[in-house]
Amino acid sequence: MSRMPAAVERRGARDRSALIAAYREGLGLAAVVVTCGPAGISVSALGQGTGGAPDAAAVEVRWWCRRAADAERVASAAMRRLRRRDSRAGGAPAAPQCVSSPASGDGSDALALAAEAIAGAAKRLNIALLSNEEVAADAMTVAARVDEEIERLQRSGDLKSVNKSYRAYRLEMSARGEKTLRYAEWMDKYRGNLVRQLAAALRYV
Repeated sequence: MSRMPAAVERRGARDRSALIAAYREGLGLAAVVVTCGPAGISVSALGQGTGGAPDAAAVEVRWWCRRAADAERVASAAMRRLRRRDSRAGGAPAAPQCVSSPASGDGSDALALAAEAIAGAAKRLNIALLSNEEVAADAMTVAARVDEEIERLQRSGDLKSVNKSYRAYRLEMSARGEKTLRYAEWMDKYRGNLVRQLAAALRYV
């Protein structure tokens, strides 16, 4: 059963993705990803805004850690375990950062081994891993709180300060000769910033 509040489940996929990304950024989550290519299987850590990140289409599996250093430790430990297994099996990885896929497998075996190595590394290091689904559900819970507060302000007529900020934004963009966002689009960004701020407040909770 989904953990997402019904109201946020009705959001479009694009809107949900933006809010989830804002939540991850605010919380400072770092990813442990498994990629699969011609050279074999690779496990790596990706922090927020990491340059040179693999193409999203190449990422087969992804987990999240609360700290970038923890993601690095898990990824390194998992790769060491995979290399040892690969060496015992007589594999010959094409690149130092990869290990070969099982000769008899169709790719799913290799991914299962990588997932097992990551889970084992996290357990040994006592580092909690979050799935995409868990992060998305938590992000939508925070987004629902933001929506409830905005609705409360609308009902009480206290949204004036927000509307004033939008007018100031329009004036600033007009003065620069730049295109302004429509109110609904600006509110989406405003909502995303609030989600990011709330997530940042949860970093050390």
